[in-house]
Amino acid sequence: MKLRILVADDNSEFLRMMALILEAEFEVVATATDGQSALEAVRSCLPDLVVLDLEMPRLNGIDVTRELANHSPATKTVICSVETDPEIVETAVAAGAMGYVFKSRIETDLILAVRSVARGQVFVSSDGRPPFTTA
Repeated sequence: MKLRILVADDNSEFLRMMALILEAEFEVVATATDGQSALEAVRSCLPDLVVLDLEMPRLNGIDVTRELANHSPATKTVICSVETDPEIVETAVAAGAMGYVFKSRIETDLILAVRSVARGQVFVSSDGRPPFTTA
């Protein structure tokens, strides 16, 4: 059975690109263009995993991640963002995200992140700096 994924991003081109990348291996059950719509779609579609943009209207990716951690803990979360600041990555992981993919590495890292998170492992894109650790 394919992993069921919801994708949310306020940039329609990026949303389509992420869905296309993911559809090669997984089932994209819904898309959303803001955080509130993503939460509503999670309640109706019950995906296994949610891929969220960090900066979206009507709840950002970190707020959505916190909501999911509190109310739908079985739903795993991967954040995608242009932000590579280690403090922001750490904030996302502390909120409950198990994956963090830099948008500059989406084509190489998104599938890897989803596979890792589905196995219960934390995944963070690398930008050449020392790797982020959760220790």
